[in-house]
Amino acid sequence: MMPVVEEIGRQLKMLGGELTIRATQSAGHGTEIASNLAPQTQAVLVVGGDGTVCEVVNGLIEKPIPILILRTGTENLLARELGMPTEPIDVARTLMQGRAIPFDVGVLNEKRFIAVAGVGFDAECVVRMTAQREGHITHGDYFWPIWRTFWSHRFPEIMVRIEGKTVYQGQGFVLIGNIARYSVGMRILSEAKYDDGLLDICVLKCSSRIQLITHAIRIMRGQHVNHRDVIYSQCREFSIESPTQVPVEVDGDFAGHLPIKASVLHHAASFLVPS
Repeated sequence: MMPVVEEIGRQLKMLGGELTIRATQSAGHGTEIASNLAPQTQAVLVVGGDGTVCEVVNGLIEKPIPILILRTGTENLLARELGMPTEPIDVARTLMQGRAIPFDVGVLNEKRFIAVAGVGFDAECVVRMTAQREGHITHGDYFWPIWRTFWSHRFPEIMVRIEGKTVYQGQGFVLIGNIARYSVGMRILSEAKYDDGLLDICVLKCSSRIQLITHAIRIMRGQHVNHRDVIYSQCREFSIESPTQVPVEVDGDFAGHLPIKASVLHHAASFLVPS
């Protein structure tokens, strides 16, 4: 058991609560644990990254149990977006006295996600990262997957339909999500709100490495949304397909290939934040 979790348990006991610990054993185990929680469970503390949180959300989708995140992953996009506490006493107090906020859940080919999904370039990076992953990863571990993807990416043809209407057909990649924050603090989905009943979708037209670099520069400067090579929209449902095999990632995990259909479940999850 991690020392910080033991300390949270001690602090929680002093406040009149009790912490029951369940450790995941493999991918997908978090969903199984969450779906089998006792009905009297008042809150769930997830110790892990966005992928682990996503597993727990999938297990709690029919249960009104709020989630608190203790971030231990590489990015922890959601925990940072919501300002989740990190000190054991603050975590314990939030478990006992925190405020539950409603949160939308995205559904992509029946797989639920909470933060960000990607089609194309970033998903290809995730595939390479997964292939070389051994235990806990850091930002540095992403260097070679990104570098190799940069030089080998083929800029596939995609067709994007939003609310049934074709909005783009051509080469490019797509990011979809509930929150503005993306890797290393970039705010690609800058207009995203996690409780508005909408998914934000950003289609980046891209057919060359030069264009990929210019997209990255504009994103870091916050100048991408209104550019002619970007389609930014908020919607309740959309679909993406391709004549070739294009990878998809969901909350940092590989999630198969195109085609996909996506929609949103309004206020289908809840998270605890400090009151």
